[in-house]
Amino acid sequence: MSSAVPVPGSRGLAVVHATTTPRRPDAAAAPDAGAPALPAGPALRHDAQGRITEVREQVARLVDPTGGLDTRTMLGRPVRELLADLGPADQGAADQGIGGLYTARLRRVAGAPLPVRVVAWPDTHGGAALVLVPDVPAPAAPIVPPAPAAPSHPSAPSAADIERIAGLGHWEVDLATGSAWLSPVLAELLMIDPHATRSAETLLAALHAEDRDGLARRWQALVTEGAPLECEVRLGDGSGRILALHAALRAGTVLGTAADVTARRHAEERLRASNQRFTDLLAVAPVGIALFDDDERLVKANQALCRLLGQGPEALRGRRADELLDLSAESAAGPGPATPLLARPAGSAGSVSWSCTPRALLTRERGAGGAVAEPVWCELHVSVSVHEDGGVTHLVVFTDVTDARRVEASLRHQAMHDELTGLPNRRALTTTVSRLLAGPTSRRTGVLFCDIDNFKRVNDSLGHDAGDELLVELAQRLRDRLPAGCAASRSAGDEFVVVCADVDLHGGLDALSATVAGILRTAIPVHGQLVRISATVGAAVGATIGLGVGDPDSYRADPSGPDIDPTDDPVAQVLRRERATELAGLEPAPGHPGTGDLMRFADAALFEAKSGGNGRFALADEAIMKGADEALRMETQLREAMVNDELVLHYQPVVGADGRIQTAEALVRWQHPEHGLLFPDKFLPVAEAADLLGDLDRWVLRAAVREAATWPGTAPDGVPPSVAVNLAGLLPGDPDFLPVVRATVAESGLPWDRLVLELVETCLADLPSHTLREMNELIAAGVRFAVDDFGTGYSSLSRLTGLPAQIVKLDRAFVRGVATGESDRAVARAVVDLTAAIGQVCVAEGVEDSDQFAVLRDLGVHAYQGWLFARAMPAEAFTELVRRGPIVPETRAAG
Repeated sequence: MSSAVPVPGSRGLAVVHATTTPRRPDAAAAPDAGAPALPAGPALRHDAQGRITEVREQVARLVDPTGGLDTRTMLGRPVRELLADLGPADQGAADQGIGGLYTARLRRVAGAPLPVRVVAWPDTHGGAALVLVPDVPAPAAPIVPPAPAAPSHPSAPSAADIERIAGLGHWEVDLATGSAWLSPVLAELLMIDPHATRSAETLLAALHAEDRDGLARRWQALVTEGAPLECEVRLGDGSGRILALHAALRAGTVLGTAADVTARRHAEERLRASNQRFTDLLAVAPVGIALFDDDERLVKANQALCRLLGQGPEALRGRRADELLDLSAESAAGPGPATPLLARPAGSAGSVSWSCTPRALLTRERGAGGAVAEPVWCELHVSVSVHEDGGVTHLVVFTDVTDARRVEASLRHQAMHDELTGLPNRRALTTTVSRLLAGPTSRRTGVLFCDIDNFKRVNDSLGHDAGDELLVELAQRLRDRLPAGCAASRSAGDEFVVVCADVDLHGGLDALSATVAGILRTAIPVHGQLVRISATVGAAVGATIGLGVGDPDSYRADPSGPDIDPTDDPVAQVLRRERATELAGLEPAPGHPGTGDLMRFADAALFEAKSGGNGRFALADEAIMKGADEALRMETQLREAMVNDELVLHYQPVVGADGRIQTAEALVRWQHPEHGLLFPDKFLPVAEAADLLGDLDRWVLRAAVREAATWPGTAPDGVPPSVAVNLAGLLPGDPDFLPVVRATVAESGLPWDRLVLELVETCLADLPSHTLREMNELIAAGVRFAVDDFGTGYSSLSRLTGLPAQIVKLDRAFVRGVATGESDRAVARAVVDLTAAIGQVCVAEGVEDSDQFAVLRDLGVHAYQGWLFARAMPAEAFTELVRRGPIVPETRAAG
């Protein structure tokens, strides 16, 4: 512990009686770079703890006149070891804590201590500068041989020099005679002739007029009551200088000092202004700001933080930092240890600043006693300042990131979930399967691909809105009815995928497949109609790909993999762990190499189940896996076939009632190098599964318009037939639809009015305005759009009036019974009448006998397509058919 003696000029400045072990010289603090230089002569500087930080050579000469004392050995030692009996020169002034002049005895290496006067003035860091003036001449130094070229030392400064350096003068007033005496320095400060006769009134006249009355009242109290005088006054010379006056009554004489404190007061004013600016900044800052003390208790909070937390400053004051945390909200947000709010970074010490990840803070509703509200999430920016006395202040800035976290969470959810149904998407599914295959239940991990039967018919007939509504209802059924430990995801379109951590808990893969198929077998009201739904299921289990004892190394389960609870939602568990890994700054685990194969084999089992009819399920076995490998190989070959032009087109004519060929529909075939000529039913499912329909449409469009440009004309006008291309992957509204059609037709040289683009009804319904503009641009150039397969499913005649199409193709389902069934004939008649009324052309598909042709012709059908006229044929045969002229049913065999 230490005791302090006031040093003149500052009540907060202290010369300390140090009882701690002195620091080594090499550990002495460096001089304050911001402090003024020490005056020439015997002067030193000490810090707030009373340790010497800077010392002149003249002080060392006073201590050891032989010159044997190195000033560096004096650094870090307490001033009290150097100056004995240090005390104020005027005890009465000392009792009031005033005065700038001290007396002391300077301890020396040899000889008695030297009486000195000490003039002290403070610095800005709690220390002081001291100038030592011997009261008596120092005794002569012992005679020693002079050192050669010994440096000369300046003589000790005079008392006037010391007062001038310290900005401190002294004065006396004899109350009996009224005469006043001023030291030369004070006379200079007051700009008074130091030799002139002066009185107390003379001194008063040198001050600012506004300060004279106050000083006069204090002077009266001093001389009548003996009350010490202490005040600050301004000089009257207009310079703005300020003097601090201290005076006391001693035996009929007033003794006083006057110190120029102008610089100090200006510095204090700057500090006050700076503090005020800081206070104003706290008040207007849009972010929450708080100050915490050593014990991490809140000392001050600005209004922004009060609004953020829903509490007033008085309610927050004194609260510990950790009491602001909402630990339950943080725990719910993700796993991980809770750390103190103001936990320092590892290895940090002293003054330091850092930022930390968002923390959840407790909030209350506005008003007294408000209930706890939703937590607010804030990023924290902390700055810790360590004061000279060892105290600590935490300045904490709270930046509200609640909305940003909501947006981030929404984006993260969107990245892993299907926008329509809210189920996990394929990315989440793949991650989950990969993590399960790395865990202890890898052999029992099941994947079930579920395809909704006849969903395309619902979509095409009732529209995409109805299809979306149906998918949402089915997704909810899966959420509500799947067994524990299973989770559903939406992979794409009408395909759901169920993943199970342990199929053995549910009776095995076949039992689980039957359960899932049963959940999806239902009737759902959609747009006022009851739609009966079933699903086809294909399933595979981890053991299918060889996981377990004796597995290939690439398929071995990782014994250190994540331990997933097989009775809880596996997708939710995996996504939570992935998020925790991300927050911890760790790299996610690599995907399991068997993930792709397991999902591919389940998809292959689905394909096998669909071949057996609706509502069935199939489990992946050796034969199915072999077929999946074959499908993968066929996909690769199909890609190469499109690049190498190994596909071919056949054409089926569309004829008028007079037998003239009006149009030919282009139908793609694949001349496979191993399997011969393949029809679309063999490779279109492969193209659809591999997302190749768009590429296939581009190939067909390019080849069809190129070949159609070479067709000969037909009688009687000599105009060649048009070519019709059915589109399933390149559709209006796609970014490259219009550019591709434009470029392809322009490159071929085919006239625009000889191109027909066929699409199913739903691709032409409820189109956005920009898509309609693109289609109308093509229509204006001569292109015609055809509604393909009209009449299937739940098509409505009223929709024809709103479709941007010039041709309607009546589906073969109605044509088949038109000659024998009254209902089919009625539908055909309605379609023909409506198309005629709105200026559209009606084409009948699948016309196979003369009775059908006769009925359709009588109904007014404009054109016909079917085996009655010609089957699809290679390009060369079709060109020859065009040259031969009109086709009549009786001579169709010749085609």
